[in-house]
Parts: sequence; C-alpha cells; structure tokens
Amino acid sequence: MRWLISLIIVVVLAVALAMAGRYDPGYVVLVYPPWRMEISFISFVLVVAGLVVGGVMLLRLALLTLNLPSIVREQRARRAAKKRDENFVGGLKAYTEYRHQDAEQSLGQWQGDEVRLGLARVLAARAAQALRAVAQRERHLQAATEHGAELAARLFEAEACLDAKDAATARVAINRAKQIAPQHTTLLRLELKACQMTGQWDEVDRLLDVLVRGDALEPGIAMQNRRMAYAENLKRRAEDDRGLLEYWKKIPADFKVDPWVARAAARAFMQRGGHDTALDVLEAALAREWHEDLVALYGEARGSSLTRQIEQAEKWLHAHPRDAQLLLTLAQLCSVQQLWGKAQSYLEASLAIAPSAEGHIRMAELKTQSDQPGEACRHYQKALALCRAQ
Repeated sequence: MRWLISLIIVVVLAVALAMAGRYDPGYVVLVYPPWRMEISFISFVLVVAGLVVGGVMLLRLALLTLNLPSIVREQRARRAAKKRDENFVGGLKAYTEYRHQDAEQSLGQWQGDEVRLGLARVLAARAAQALRAVAQRERHLQAATEHGAELAARLFEAEACLDAKDAATARVAINRAKQIAPQHTTLLRLELKACQMTGQWDEVDRLLDVLVRGDALEPGIAMQNRRMAYAENLKRRAEDDRGLLEYWKKIPADFKVDPWVARAAARAFMQRGGHDTALDVLEAALAREWHEDLVALYGEARGSSLTRQIEQAEKWLHAHPRDAQLLLTLAQLCSVQQLWGKAQSYLEASLAIAPSAEGHIRMAELKTQSDQPGEACRHYQKALALCRAQ
C-alpha cells in the first residue's frame, strides 16, 4: 500500500512539473565571470533536486561504508544465534522423541543465553538419568544450579532419588528446593512420598491436609494415602494406650469403618489388651462393608464375653451362609469355648465350601485332641499340599 501511495505522489509531481515547464516563462541566470549561463526555472529545480538526492545517496553510502564492520558483526551474531536456536530445538526434539543419548549430548554441550542454558542442563540431566549415566547426571545438575535453574534441578534430583529408593538424599534436595518455592505443589507431593518411605506418618498427615486443601491430589489417591497414614500411625501408637485412644478419636468416622484402618486399629488395641474395643471396631467396620480379613481378625480377638462373640458371628452367618472364612472364625471361637462338636461342624462346612490350609490345620488339631492321629495326619498332609500349590 505504501509503494502505491508513493507512486501516485511521484506521478502527480511529474505531471505538475511537466505542466509548470510548459506554461512557466521563468528562467535562472548563473553568472561566474567571465561565464554566464541561462536555464529555465524548471530545469534549475530539477538539477537542484538531483543534487540533493545524489548528496543524500552519497552520504548514506559513506555511512554504510563506515558502519560495514559493525554490520558484518551483527550478521555473524544473528547467524550464530540462529544456529544456537536450531541446536537447542534439535536437543528438545531429541528429548521429546526419547532419543536420550542425542538429547544428552546436544543439550549437555549447548552454550547460549543464561535462561535457556540452565533449562538445557536440566533436560540433559533427565536424559542422562534415562541412560543410567549417574556421573553425567550429577554434572549437568551442578551446571543447571549454577545457571539459574536450581529449582528445576532440585526437583529432578529429588524425583530421581525417590525412584532409586534413596529417601534421605531426596529429603536433602527437597529441603533445598523449599527454600526457593515453599508451596510448590509437585515439591509437596515429592515430600509426601519421601515421608511415606521414611515412615514419618505424622508429617504425611500434615502434607495430605495441605495438598487436599489445594486440590493438588486426585480424590481416590488422597483417600488411599490418608487411610495408609491412619493405619500406620495406629501401628506406631500401639505401645501407648493414651496416645492410641487420642489418635483414634481424631480419625474421621468414615475412616474408622474403612477395612484397612479398622484392621490396623483392631490389631493395635488387641496388642494393648483392649480386645473389647477391638471387637467394637471390627463389628462397626463389618456392619458397613463385609471383608474377609476383618472376619478372620474377629476370630483372633478374645473379648470379655466369648459367648457374645459367637452369637454375633452366628448372626452374620444367616446373612453369609456360604462364607468359608466366617465358618472358620466360628470354629476357632467354638474351640476356645471348648464347644468341640460345633467347632468340628463349622470346620467341615468351611472345608466343603473352600478348602484352605488353615482349615485343615485346625481340623488336624481337633482330631489330635480327640485321639485320632490318622485323621490328623491326613489333614496335615492336605494342608501341606495346599501350601505347596500356592
């Protein structure tokens, strides 16, 4: 568009000069004794314009000649920058295409501006990790730290250490990264994993609260981690009666009936002799969700009223008549209560539904007690066969 406007202006001026030259009678006299020259006014204007244009062009040519070295330097710098950009993009392409060896060589040797240099070294370290080249990885991480990419370097270092099950070194990297970005979401998730590996379950509880408030964990993953933290904390407090009860009261009601948490709580209470409390925990959890592991644990608890336990288990049997584990639990409780006939009938029913090594062992113990060594030996052999088959 600009060239069209310029062309129109030139055409208009040319037409104006042509018309002016045709009708303008003026002339210019140039005198330099002894010479004298007369030219038309239009010709004089054209000559002056030509001289001005020529002078400007000569001046620009002179300036261009003087600036030629700097122009050459700028062109070389542009070509070098373009080549560096191409090398950087090539390294990124190799990394995204999982050509880790090419990416490590390209990005590990790349030289350029400070911002991209640190990023290149971090990606080179990640490529070296994929190649299991630990020495190169550490060298690239050190270079990344020195060139302004310390946070990215520490995050990757922590991630790599956790993958190698080196939680102690990972915690060092995490603590350094927290000095830069204390509330970094990925950093908090890495710290959560490190605390789980080192058994710092109280800290796991705190980190889960932070991550859940920030909506940084999927609900399913958050629940799984939460139930694991509750279960492990209950195990840790099994030696402290007061601490165990206080922690149990703090657990939300929904998690108290979770099979995983309930099993850990019941075992902890049973370890401290609180079998009645353990039974309450197991009964509440089984009322919400039927779980064979909890049924088996119910048979191990020895409450103050074993008769009540048997009655409760028999009530469950009406709702789950073909549950082999429940029948095995009833047989176990009846044996403790010395109800040998009922115990044997429950064992026979359990073995008829689902033969198990535990069922055969308990039956063998009953046969031994009733002076039937041959039958006991036969059940021990069946139990051994089932163990071998597994």
